[in-house]
Amino acid sequence: MNQPPFPTRNPDVVASRLRDGGLVILHLESGEYHELNRVGAAIWDLIDGTLSPPEIARELRPDLEGAPDDLESVVATYLSELRERDLVV
Repeated sequence: MNQPPFPTRNPDVVASRLRDGGLVILHLESGEYHELNRVGAAIWDLIDGTLSPPEIARELRPDLEGAPDDLESVVATYLSELRERDLVV
């Protein structure tokens, strides 16, 4: 399946920020909860339908100490996982 170039959050999802900077996400249709750590939450914050996965990685890199050289690949894989859970379209 071909993925859209600019990922967006599923409108059937609500998120709540945790004290540690992470997020708890509820998929309203399935009733499933998902917890994102601080890095996952930072990626989530950048998923707005205007940035491609490489652009998300570039925006994220300055805020990550010791970011891996293959951050673009890591972000793309993470976005695929969010799509599999129907959290991102």
